[in-house]
Amino acid sequence: MIIHRIVKLGIAAALMLSAYGLPLWAEDENAAQSTAQITTQKTEQKTDQNTDSGIDHIQAQAEQLLKSNFSNFQFYSIKPSAVGGLYEIDTGGNIVYYSPDASVLIFGEMYNDRGENLSQVAVAAAVAERLKDLDLSVALEFGPKGAPLLTEYSNPLCGWCQRLHGWFDNEGRALAVRRQIIFAVGHSRQSQDLAEHILCSDDPERAFADVYNRKIPGQLLRCEDGNARVQQHIQITQAAGVSSTPTLFADGERIRGFDQVKIREYLLAASSHETPTGEDQ
Repeated sequence: MIIHRIVKLGIAAALMLSAYGLPLWAEDENAAQSTAQITTQKTEQKTDQNTDSGIDHIQAQAEQLLKSNFSNFQFYSIKPSAVGGLYEIDTGGNIVYYSPDASVLIFGEMYNDRGENLSQVAVAAAVAERLKDLDLSVALEFGPKGAPLLTEYSNPLCGWCQRLHGWFDNEGRALAVRRQIIFAVGHSRQSQDLAEHILCSDDPERAFADVYNRKIPGQLLRCEDGNARVQQHIQITQAAGVSSTPTLFADGERIRGFDQVKIREYLLAASSHETPTGEDQ
């Protein structure tokens, strides 16, 4: 009975194909090749025309599903990951992966067979994209020009930020480094006041050292430019997805916290490719 049904289905399918003018089999080898070539050409043309729009549509569907199934989940962007079927979600400080088919979020890092951390690469690219239109010249910088650049998101009242500065003044003193300071002080009025004081000083590097060594003057400096720069620092911090201090970026790679080993490794490796000029600021 089952065999008879299969045969009937096969005959019905064949009749449908015939009705639409499609051959049930090739009359000869040349005819088969011609049919295959025409079909391939049509498919390629259609693919070329619709690939971009198709991908955009699928990505939009995935984003809609994400917003629908995880309505409280906040993110900046969504795009395909290196693994088919998984999407890369930029949450600001991290990359999270999403499977629309399974309707699950996956937290963790992705590595390729060369040991490259694809999640870290994605974070760096996402941060660079968000920062590209912001003016980083408002940052406080000191150290030899041409030395390896280390971007520090810092808070004057953060104990680990103070220890990081102390380390640069002592154990890390021999390391060539150009420090780029962004004050991550959006949550604290007191921290904002200290950051403004530093930026308003005639000698910001000295004022920075005093504040981070807990030598805070009784009267803090105030100035319009310093206040405006503090607000820009807060905006940059948000765009970078930084939520804790100290957070450092070494050539795009995020270093969380005061990690002496990673900082030293980066500066030593980078110094072998760069020659500091010795000029400051």
